[in-house]
Amino acid sequence: MQCPSCGWKTMRRAVRSLPLRYKGRSVVVPKLSGHFCPKCGEGVLEDASNARYAAALDELVRETNLATMPDLRAIRKRLKLSQVEAAELFGGGVNAFSRYERGETEPPRSLVQLLRILDRRPELLAELRPDVGPPAQGR
Repeated sequence: MQCPSCGWKTMRRAVRSLPLRYKGRSVVVPKLSGHFCPKCGEGVLEDASNARYAAALDELVRETNLATMPDLRAIRKRLKLSQVEAAELFGGGVNAFSRYERGETEPPRSLVQLLRILDRRPELLAELRPDVGPPAQGR
């Protein structure tokens, strides 16, 4: 097999442990089988090892997102919003809050900031609801 990165003529079959990094956190995935280039170090993993590596990355992303974001579920519940209502108000699709709360998808920074504000000032939520609208301006 020729190296897809540098073009070296032969890659060698080997079993290696490979690191994964995401947002300053890292893990090592052990015993991954594949073909590795002796010149540049590039690797092409076999299917089973590639699946394990991808699953480890998914888990690292999920754990990191859960550990580094505020507890969106607790904020949403304090605001007395269902996941569907939150998605309707803030956008992102009908399943967005489910994915955010499970750590599968990182929420937009602006959404996190808005939820933190609403957590401190829940009365502002009324201004976001389309059926209520902003308060009347008096003179």
